[in-house]
Amino acid sequence: MRRWTAISTLALLVLCCLLTSSHSGELPTAKPEEVGVSSQGLDRLDAYIERIVDDKQFSGVVVMMARHGKVVHRKSIGLMELETKKPMCPEAIFRIASMTKPITSVAVMMLCDEGRLALDDPVSKYIPEFKNPRVLVSRQPLKTVPAKREITIRDLLRHTSGLTYAWNPELGPLYRQAGIIYGLTPEKVTLEENVKRLAKMPLLFSPGEKWEYGLSTDVLGCVVEVVSGISLDEFFQTRIFVPLSMNDTHFRLPKEKNSRLPAVYVRDDNGQMRRLFDGKMYGPSLPYSVDFAYNGKSTYLSGGAGLCSTASDYMRFCQMLLNGGQLDGKRLLREETVRAMRSNQIGDLSGLDLGPGEKFGLGFQVVENVEQKDQQLVGSYSWGGFFGTLFWIVPKEDWILVVMLQQVGGPERTRRWPVELERFAAAAVAK
Repeated sequence: MRRWTAISTLALLVLCCLLTSSHSGELPTAKPEEVGVSSQGLDRLDAYIERIVDDKQFSGVVVMMARHGKVVHRKSIGLMELETKKPMCPEAIFRIASMTKPITSVAVMMLCDEGRLALDDPVSKYIPEFKNPRVLVSRQPLKTVPAKREITIRDLLRHTSGLTYAWNPELGPLYRQAGIIYGLTPEKVTLEENVKRLAKMPLLFSPGEKWEYGLSTDVLGCVVEVVSGISLDEFFQTRIFVPLSMNDTHFRLPKEKNSRLPAVYVRDDNGQMRRLFDGKMYGPSLPYSVDFAYNGKSTYLSGGAGLCSTASDYMRFCQMLLNGGQLDGKRLLREETVRAMRSNQIGDLSGLDLGPGEKFGLGFQVVENVEQKDQQLVGSYSWGGFFGTLFWIVPKEDWILVVMLQQVGGPERTRRWPVELERFAAAAVAK
């Protein structure tokens, strides 16, 4: 484990926390054993993360765990910046990328609960450009055929729409030619403009026939704007973040909070940690930057990738879901709506981003069955983000794990990281 002088470490941690301009609402806390969690098990979880950090797999991590509505563990490990040796701070703000998707999905389901839209509505009801979709047959020469049906709101939520990301070898080149963006770059484009570009593209398949992870949730963000009559940013702020006291979750990070944003690193196949810098574009197929959240040029509000948040904020969001749609007396969703969201909505379909026994609900990956895993994980739901953020919600044993870091890619051995984290967390919970 890295060792720093006690004085310098304490001073830097205090400075980091003093830079917090507004503290997020905190869940109540408890000692682990008071809610059936093993302190020794949490120590083993921390030791595993420390080994990964000491091995220079990641620069720094914040890990947070709650059970029965109470936080039993929150720890920051490693560094926010390798170059300055600035310690990771519990109140660090992270680019959560695709962990934005569950929040957008909740916004859509709130409107559904209010009767302002329905899951089986065609998307063209709200965005007419999606009328009469076509499916790609070949790209060179370009050939398409009419889709068997239109995309529905349900298709967007469960990623059966036929939309994809630029890394897809068939549609990716067409997306790039059309100037379609993905939420991880500072762009002077509105959400509506980008979604209308996307609507002109052929689909990868007829809606409902396959599962393909892609830009569906950006389209949902546009639907939220059309139905609510306000920007996605304003909807999130007034309808989700303020009620849940998520005070440090933003599309555009206030300038005074920039110092709480960790640096982003990539670990190449030679084992070297390389920092990614502002003002540069990275990624061979899916362009991304590290300054999209605080670059003054950006206007794009990506419902699929655009937010920054803290472990504490995201824990409150997860706890609302685990509570069946409410937190601190403020209800966002009906209980039956949350049950539907965390249930398998894709039937027997599978996809590259889903492992054995994993399906997709309305905004999350859901575990339908497990092999060689703890049975408490059946019924759990989760997702992660491009920069390494992860969360798990486990209804069977009533616990949540949120893990935040800022790293792109990595060698093969780091790809077992989520599986190992899940295993250590489950082992810490008393059956």
